[in-house]
Amino acid sequence: MAIFKAGAAAAAALIVLVVLFRALTFKSKRYPAERAALDGIDFTGAAGRLAGAIKFKTISDPEHPAFSSGEFLRLAAYLETSYPLVHANLEKESVGEYSVLYRWKGSNEEAQPVLFSAHLDVVAVEEGTERDWLHPPFGGDLADGYVWGRGAMDMKFQVIALLEAAEHLLREGYRPARDIYLAFGHDEEIGGGEGARRIAELLRSRGVKPAYVLDEGGSVTEGVVAGVSSPVAVVGIGEKGFASIRLTAESEGGHSSMPPRHTAAGMIGRAVAALEKHPRPARLSGHVRLMLSFIGPEMSFAFRLILANLWLFAPLFKAVFTSFPAGNAILRTTTAVTMLEGGTAPNVLPQKASAVVNFRIAPGETGAVLLAHVKKVIRNDKIKIEMMQLSEPSRISPVDSAAFKLIENVIYSVFPAAVVAPYVVIAATDAVKYEPVCGNIYRFSPFQIAAADLERIHGTNERISFENIGRSIAFFIKLFKSSFRCQAPNELFLTRRATVNAGLPRIKNR
Repeated sequence: MAIFKAGAAAAAALIVLVVLFRALTFKSKRYPAERAALDGIDFTGAAGRLAGAIKFKTISDPEHPAFSSGEFLRLAAYLETSYPLVHANLEKESVGEYSVLYRWKGSNEEAQPVLFSAHLDVVAVEEGTERDWLHPPFGGDLADGYVWGRGAMDMKFQVIALLEAAEHLLREGYRPARDIYLAFGHDEEIGGGEGARRIAELLRSRGVKPAYVLDEGGSVTEGVVAGVSSPVAVVGIGEKGFASIRLTAESEGGHSSMPPRHTAAGMIGRAVAALEKHPRPARLSGHVRLMLSFIGPEMSFAFRLILANLWLFAPLFKAVFTSFPAGNAILRTTTAVTMLEGGTAPNVLPQKASAVVNFRIAPGETGAVLLAHVKKVIRNDKIKIEMMQLSEPSRISPVDSAAFKLIENVIYSVFPAAVVAPYVVIAATDAVKYEPVCGNIYRFSPFQIAAADLERIHGTNERISFENIGRSIAFFIKLFKSSFRCQAPNELFLTRRATVNAGLPRIKNR
């Protein structure tokens, strides 16, 4: 017994030593970079041009009363007038009627091109909330150091920043070494099927293989990551998939005074309650561990102790992290009951009831796995389960590529106080449309935002500061001028993830 106790004590002491050693050697990946020059950037002029772009109501949903194809055409004419050097020196072509592809021809025909993506469309303003805006949502007002209006952050600012950077460099007589493509889709908010998808198909037909693609996704966030006092610049290396599944139950109608054991509405209620109670399991996938390896060293010692030793503390970490929505969304495929329908009167048994459940599918899982899970949890053959929309999770782009290292370096040069970390975007972007032509796809928008302002995206009082506009222009200027070597030839991905949409409703506000 004494020998056993001594052995147990020695093992415990060894574990403590290993835990402490790993925590103490959990070193930061941050590094200083040469500061980007902000001199010569026309902050005020750029803000004014963004304000002008916001005035065009480029709502992409054709079913919305405010949709107008003319708004897209007028925006295109406005951009042509606002950026004369870009339109005089870059090749431009329209794709899918309202999307635009620019090619800035480089001096080295052997160098792989790069592609920068953004979108021209915006979501509509929710009916009844117009009076809550401090400035009209499509007024493009300049006030208090901000540009106000729908699209200020999502996503016209990135369109303007890219064009401003190109115009700035053209004024200096600059010509890039490699081709630079600017791809501006017009329907990202409803799935990108006519915009980015067609642009990608066009590039593929021409044999264009970008060394990397940079689209929207992450940003520099303040107060979003618990335990990290520094701003965190999250760079998307992939994105979750999404699925909308409709559940439908039917039963005999009649008067509510003589109900059956289970009504159609009752069956649907039990089904959605079961799905909420039994979500997909939380997993510490490779991409999650990668993100934590960048963020963990910036935390307090207690946090570092846990994150450096997930081999021991993984259950504790998952229990804590899944207790709040953002952490839960990172670790698992999420379940959200979004629509319920059934019944016509309080005293009438509905003959039919339905629900729509939206899932955001974590990388490593598939739509088939999700569908099997839903059937297993519901366990009711009387409920029809229908896949309305499905888009599989994206591929995960590498963080050891020259492209990621370049983006990381430029972030540090423009946002020196930030901590760069890779992550998987929980919403959908146009970026996935470029997987057939590129294996290095990243998602980052160069602006800094506080946690309290995140709700402005797609919400009320959307705005962006003059300072952020200037930083974003500096970011793209530096990226345009940066040279790098690809570590290996970029491969075409011809067997892209499956996307099921044929005969299904358009995907809105993803």
